[in-house]
Amino acid sequence: MEPAAVATQERVDPLVGRASVIDTETTGTNVRTDRVISFGHVRLIDGKVAEKVEWFFNPGDVEIHPDALRVHGITAEFLADKPPIKGYLAQIIELMVEAIVCGHNVKFDMDMLNAELARHRFPPLEKFIAGVFDTMKESRERWPGKPASLDALCARVGLSTAHREKHGALTDALLCAEAMQAMFREQRSFLELFADTAAASALDEGAAEMPSVLVLPASADELAAHTSYLAGMSGDAPIWHRYTAAAAVDPDEELDEQEERSGALTPC
Repeated sequence: MEPAAVATQERVDPLVGRASVIDTETTGTNVRTDRVISFGHVRLIDGKVAEKVEWFFNPGDVEIHPDALRVHGITAEFLADKPPIKGYLAQIIELMVEAIVCGHNVKFDMDMLNAELARHRFPPLEKFIAGVFDTMKESRERWPGKPASLDALCARVGLSTAHREKHGALTDALLCAEAMQAMFREQRSFLELFADTAAASALDEGAAEMPSVLVLPASADELAAHTSYLAGMSGDAPIWHRYTAAAAVDPDEELDEQEERSGALTPC
């Protein structure tokens, strides 16, 4: 049975509790035929980096697609002495147990990992995790119509990617974690401004007093000008006249009262 936050797609806060920020590099983009060749993981505890992991895997006889090679630069020669992913699948699951799994377009990474898990008869990640948070989806919701790549997101929140010549699983996971921290920093700072005052207000709610308000009554000339303006309105008479007609006040008496009060500042 999937955790409630996963099964219902409930919105989660990635900077509260345990979060696993992940990224993978692969031989290509086909979930059925391609393989994971690199896995990067950043553990966040209440938004702070607590652990970093990066592993490389030999994909066996699966060739690295030229397009993928241009993105990450990981060659078959580099992976020749690396272990197969099978021996690491249990550890990958363990890293993410009861954590919010985060990433940029994280569905792709989870799909690739789930395909590897299925090949070796492991349950899918959704059986173990507490929720999912995708920084690409969040970026599109916050800035509709704007580029939503990881590079674009980093530029938007003020993070430099100058050190990244190629995509790397751990490098991208770290950038994603920093982008999340930056995205939520302003929101949290704004809410925290009101945390103490809101509590104090709740405690003193019964003793709160509104300050006096000064009211400046309309003069006789102003009232006459208003009446004249209403009389010149097109269409039917103003609707509120239906409710005041029954309790109409003598216009002369009303004007006299307004003249007596004109110029006075009356505290309310």
